[in-house]
Amino acid sequence: MFPEMTEEQRATALARAGEARRVRAEIKALLKTGSLTFQDVLDRAAENDLVAGTKIKAIVVSMPGMGKVSTKRLLEEIGIAENRTIRGLGSNQREALIERFS
Repeated sequence: MFPEMTEEQRATALARAGEARRVRAEIKALLKTGSLTFQDVLDRAAENDLVAGTKIKAIVVSMPGMGKVSTKRLLEEIGIAENRTIRGLGSNQREALIERFS
């Protein structure tokens, strides 16, 4: 069951969740337009916990020229689970994605 929260705790949690959604949506929009590169996202993830917690599938599908099917194939080819976050990528997986998108 969910823990009991005060109204103040609930408001704080809602604000944090809203900020996380805003940051992740901004990253995906910048990727789609080509204003941000995959390496830029990795750099931001090193500094920002909200970016680091973003699912890699959401990032890859936002890359120009990538759709749902091509993203699924790429992740399977590299050996990345669909629910993996940026923070959870291994060094070989990172390198393979950097090579693919550079």
